[in-house]
Amino acid sequence: MKDDKNESHHFLPSGEWEGFYCYSNSPNQHKMSIELSFTNSIVSGSGIDDVAPFRWNGSYNLEQFKLKMVKTYSTHIINYAGDIDENGIWGLWDNPEDLSGFDEFGPALLQNIKAMTHGGFHIWPKASKSESKEEIREEVKESKKLKEFYIQKI
Repeated sequence: MKDDKNESHHFLPSGEWEGFYCYSNSPNQHKMSIELSFTNSIVSGSGIDDVAPFRWNGSYNLEQFKLKMVKTYSTHIINYAGDIDENGIWGLWDNPEDLSGFDEFGPALLQNIKAMTHGGFHIWPKASKSESKEEIREEVKESKKLKEFYIQKI
């Protein structure tokens, strides 16, 4: 019997998720391993990436298929806003910290620092070991779409 506390929409299964984020100035994918719970328009969970372990908290709207989350590390937070579809959740992230203290380092360094404060992401429910090669090809196509999407937004 299905747990009534968890979201019943098949786009948002509670459990293991995976994915990546990219910085705005690079297409390199930084992998994330995530555990998410979707209940009554609230998303929460935890995970780990190449920065450190983190916690997720946020909300989602299945009328608009939108999601907003805050990724909280022990040292800082990152805001995530994305669209929900059959391929998971994808969108943009940003670091809301004030960078005015970096002005003294000059415009070139400041531009590089700012490029590291936002980018794109794509996460999806972790597939079973029986995932087909066709599904993997679709993930690659979606990753390319994501790159094009966030490059247009920047």
